[in-house]
Amino acid sequence: MNRLDISKKRAELLQGLDVRLEVNEGRNRFVCYSGKIKDLYPYVFTFEAFLYGEFRLLSFSYVDLMTKRIKIYPPAEKNQDVLS
Repeated sequence: MNRLDISKKRAELLQGLDVRLEVNEGRNRFVCYSGKIKDLYPYVFTFEAFLYGEFRLLSFSYVDLMTKRIKIYPPAEKNQDVLS
């Protein structure tokens, strides 16, 4: 099992649970989203986030999880990193 398969499995285990994503957009810019991992596909997963008063569907790749561009936290805890 390679590292990409491990990232896919971790996303699969958290599918449907309330989580918080912290996305590194480069140059010290971080964006946080609260929501749920909705669907899993072979190379990407979708994340349903509540933004600006409505639900939005965002997509991320498993490579982002593997390279730690995206970190997933439980919703109430900020310091405990689940998928890094």
